[in-house]
Amino acid sequence: MVTHIVIFTWIPGVSDEQVAAFGEALDHLAMLRSDITQIQHGRDLSFREGNGDYALVATFRDKAGWDEYQADPAHKAFVRDYVTPIQASRLTIQF
Repeated sequence: MVTHIVIFTWIPGVSDEQVAAFGEALDHLAMLRSDITQIQHGRDLSFREGNGDYALVATFRDKAGWDEYQADPAHKAFVRDYVTPIQASRLTIQF
């Protein structure tokens, strides 16, 4: 099992509609991938100053599934169309 965590920080001026479209596209992408066993994502609850804006936690069956996800043209299109236009920075970890 591989857990993939991403914390996104958006550029200034990102709209609620852009964030909603990002989340919907992420849900659609996850439905296409049988190697994702669980996915959770959402906006920061702003309990603490300095947090990121949005987090993703996805669990893959194994490293091979995570590797396939990273190489998937649908994932690359998601990054191009929904992440890159609104992302200021991100942190990732896999464990």
